[in-house]
Amino acid sequence: MTRLATPTPPLLLLSLGLVLACDRDPTPGRSLTARDSTNIEAVRAAYVEAWLADDTSGVLATLDAGAVLLPPGRLPLEGEQEIRAFWWPNDGSRTTITSFEWTLDEMVGTGELAFTRGISTLQWRYVKDTVRAEQTTRSTNLTILARGADGRWRILRQMWGPPLAG
Repeated sequence: MTRLATPTPPLLLLSLGLVLACDRDPTPGRSLTARDSTNIEAVRAAYVEAWLADDTSGVLATLDAGAVLLPPGRLPLEGEQEIRAFWWPNDGSRTTITSFEWTLDEMVGTGELAFTRGISTLQWRYVKDTVRAEQTTRSTNLTILARGADGRWRILRQMWGPPLAG
C-alpha cells in the first residue's frame, strides 16, 4: 500500500495563503465614490474644453506630472517635455482641434486610481507652410487617472488605438 506524505505545517500554511490571496478583491481600498466619479468626469471635460480652446496650459493642467502617453505605433511619451514635442512640435506646424467627442463607456477604480474607457472622435485642421489638411478620426481610448497628494484627479496614462473602421 502506498502512503501519501502529509504536508508539513509551513507548506500547508503557504498553500492556504496562496488560495486566500487568489480570492482577494483585486481593487483593495475603497471603491470610487460618486464624488470621485464626478471629479474624474470634470477632468475629462476640462481636457476636452482645453483642446477645443487651443489651450496648451489647460491640457497640460489635466495631466499628472508623471503622465505617459501611449499613441498607436509609437514608443511611450514620458513627461511634459516629450508630450509637448509630440502634441505641439516646434517645427512651424499648427494643429487645431475643431471638434472633440469623448464617450465614457466604463469607469472603474479605487479612491486613488481609476480608469476610463471610451471612444474619442476628433476633427482637426493641420497647417504647415503650404500644406493644409483636415481630418477626422475615431478610436478607442483608455485613460488611467490618479488622485494627487492635493486630492485632485489627473490623467496619469493615456492610450488610444489606431483609427476605427467606419
